[in-house]
Amino acid sequence: MMMETFLESKLVAYTGWTLLHSLWQIGMVSIGLLLALRILPSHSANLRYSLSVCALLVSAMLPLFTFVQVSTQNEPPSPSAVVSSNPGQDFRKMGGAAPETPGPETPPNTPTDYAANGMAAFAGLFQFIDRSVPDLLPFAVFAWLLGVGFFSLRLAGGFNQLRAYKSRGSGEPDEHWKLTFSRLCAAAGVTQAVRLLTSDLVRTPIAVGVLKPVIVIPASLFLQISPEELETIIAHELIHIRRFDPLVNVGQCIVEAVIFYHPGVWWISAQIRREREFAADAAVTEIFADSHVTYASALANLEEIRLRADRTMPRYATAANGGNLMQRIQRILQIKTEASSAISAWTAGVALLLTSAFLLAVFSFSSSDVVNAQQRSGTRKLAIGFVSIPPLDRTENPPKDSDATARLLIAKLKEYKVPATGFLQGGMVSDGEKLFPVRANIARMWIDAGFQVGLGGFKHVSLYHTPADEYIANIEKNERVAKQIIGDAKLPIRYFSYPYLNTGKTGEDKAKVESWLASRGYTSVKYTFDNQEWMYSYAYDMARNDNDLNTMKEIRTAYLDYMGRMFAHFEAYSAELFGRDIPQTMVLTSSRLITDTADDFFAMAAKRGYSFVTLEEAQSDPAYKTKEDFAGDSGISWLERWSMAKGRPLRDEPAVDPGVKLAWENRQLKAKK
Repeated sequence: MMMETFLESKLVAYTGWTLLHSLWQIGMVSIGLLLALRILPSHSANLRYSLSVCALLVSAMLPLFTFVQVSTQNEPPSPSAVVSSNPGQDFRKMGGAAPETPGPETPPNTPTDYAANGMAAFAGLFQFIDRSVPDLLPFAVFAWLLGVGFFSLRLAGGFNQLRAYKSRGSGEPDEHWKLTFSRLCAAAGVTQAVRLLTSDLVRTPIAVGVLKPVIVIPASLFLQISPEELETIIAHELIHIRRFDPLVNVGQCIVEAVIFYHPGVWWISAQIRREREFAADAAVTEIFADSHVTYASALANLEEIRLRADRTMPRYATAANGGNLMQRIQRILQIKTEASSAISAWTAGVALLLTSAFLLAVFSFSSSDVVNAQQRSGTRKLAIGFVSIPPLDRTENPPKDSDATARLLIAKLKEYKVPATGFLQGGMVSDGEKLFPVRANIARMWIDAGFQVGLGGFKHVSLYHTPADEYIANIEKNERVAKQIIGDAKLPIRYFSYPYLNTGKTGEDKAKVESWLASRGYTSVKYTFDNQEWMYSYAYDMARNDNDLNTMKEIRTAYLDYMGRMFAHFEAYSAELFGRDIPQTMVLTSSRLITDTADDFFAMAAKRGYSFVTLEEAQSDPAYKTKEDFAGDSGISWLERWSMAKGRPLRDEPAVDPGVKLAWENRQLKAKK
């Protein structure tokens, strides 16, 4: 009885005819959008996004208008009501003039005949539909209701899952990221209250909520990508919120659930998601100056992390890695190309490299970390200078295994093919006249291994606290010791490393020293990658002297984490100043900590895409000709000097582990007593 009532219901008939008409109506809307997008391929993503949203809105409204129209008629509509057996009469009903009846003088097979025959053919088609379709409409409506029910349940489950992301396994970020988030909200122009949460459940950042929006970041992501990259990802989500994209996304999901049967709706919705991501990407590059490479790298890293987790975020969440990722990366880098033709070839190369790296990640994301490291290696360059050789004595008692430390370090450098330069501190191997045999032999190991030797000072003194003439005399004294060490090897000494990276209190002092260096054929090293590794090395040496294995392990872990953050720190400077990854020059000490963490450190550098080069290759890059006039009692990275010269604010440097810093401060206090 109920089935009979359902089959004979006019409401069901009206709904059935509405569904039938929606097939061609939404199809026409889809074709219209396709043509519009083809006509406007190079226009802004915002325009293309707006057109796509309008197309989806029209697709959702047409069935409603059709239902109202057919339900106001006495009988359900019939296709043949538009076309009868009298083509001329039907043409008048459609608002046109009837075609003239062919007279005896009209030749057969005129266009009028073809039109009449065509209309008759359509009349036959619609008469067939009249006879067959009405009986099928109730079953079509029943199937549609089942589909709506299924997709509605799926949608409800998805929204419930999103609510879980906001509560289960979530927490507040630390104070640093809270302040950073407030700054990003202001930069993105977000005026409504937005919360930032960390979560152990999600695998990619998402924006959740319409009235009370929340951005949820995977807790592990804070360690998996650099802070600069994460800032661009968070800004992306904030832009979605500012644009009310989560609200539009909810509307999309509802339309998809109701008109699930039409492929045109799914295609239009896909265009919305695609152009929405393009528009948000463009907004991110406007917020962060010269961030194109950093942001593109962040997206590639984010997608690789998602693939490794083998998780896909639901369609009802706006996520930073949505849309076609490689199209987004190429478009981001293309923005940079259009802005600066001077680096167009370089950005095209980066686009190719990023594309290749992503495709490799897609097809091998289950591979080992070593394989992935090899895939990304070689796109960046790093030169390393060691100050000083032989290893410094940081503890009260000289390390008993300096010889072993030097041998292990040399072996690791050879294993990883690092063409390092060691800077001799003569006071460690000589009293100015005679060499200390054991330490001199340690220095000679470096030379015998084929590594380049450079000069520091005989004493490790700062130019700021030393008159320029005395400072030059200190270098000359070290030069004499170096020639004794080199002996018959006759290796050329080409580079000088400023102790403490300090270049004097005035420009005149620095110019005087630089002039003397040039007269002797020396080039000073401009370290772009400064760090406080020496603090960690001191704490490590103290723990070794006490045979404190647990503390040694903790220091190694803390040091590697610190250096990872420092990599990101100076990479961000490079991107901001030059719009690319310039070859970096890093300063380290030849300590036991460096030796014991060599495998992990060099693997980390390779995973970040670094290949190791000489100082000569690194400093031949045009970036190293950038002018700077820094003077002061501190020694800072040349990237920081170049930033100051260009009037840019300095970035907050990653902090040294509190325990390590305390150990160094205690040493300083003891030295003053």
